[in-house]
Amino acid sequence: MTRAHFQQFYVEPDHVHGNYFVLSGGEFSHAVKVLRKNKGDAISAVDGCGHLFEGVIQSIESGLLKVEILSKKLNAGEPNLFLTLVQAVPKGAGFDYVIEKGTEIGLSAFQPVITERSIIEPGNRIDRWKKKALTAMKQCGRSRCPDVYAPIEFKEALSRYRQDLLMIAHESYTNDQADYTVKISQAKRIALLIGPEGGFTEQEFKLALNNGAKPMTLGPRRLRSDTAGLVGAIKILDAAGEL
Repeated sequence: MTRAHFQQFYVEPDHVHGNYFVLSGGEFSHAVKVLRKNKGDAISAVDGCGHLFEGVIQSIESGLLKVEILSKKLNAGEPNLFLTLVQAVPKGAGFDYVIEKGTEIGLSAFQPVITERSIIEPGNRIDRWKKKALTAMKQCGRSRCPDVYAPIEFKEALSRYRQDLLMIAHESYTNDQADYTVKISQAKRIALLIGPEGGFTEQEFKLALNNGAKPMTLGPRRLRSDTAGLVGAIKILDAAGEL
């Protein structure tokens, strides 16, 4: 199977039973009705908790596809660095894009944050964001689905991620990547703060620095918030050797 034709399914953790797993619902329909999978065909699935299962189809009946597990890998496709994107939610569907592409490049968690300049739209979108992350995980060949947390206030985020290497992107700061590459290469957990379209206020920026955040630049051009989060994440993952 070439990588271009790579297909990975999602199996719910409680549908894995010893030496076999079962696909049902939408995953069953996609495998059987769209891809025309038959008994004896090879198939791969991930449980979103870090396990990749390779096996062959044993039976197809009553909306259930039973697969014999031939091999199991842990943390397949996963980076060693646990990178959390702590970002003010962009307006519209901007955060959907951030979650989809952020999952593809290797982000481990998404923490929406409310800042002074945030534009918060009504409605709970957590379930939609989690589905976006799950779909992207299957598509890109990862085995662990990134966490998507409920929005919190900026001050709470500073406290929650105090134990991580906390970094903040700010347009007024210019530095060389060498300034933070060494710290990134030694870190196991990093949290990256990204502001809203209007950026962090000066008070928020100073508060972050006072709480141990390390400033970083995203380059000489002004970026949209959804672009900034991905650019910052890529710079960090690259410095960590995880791209």
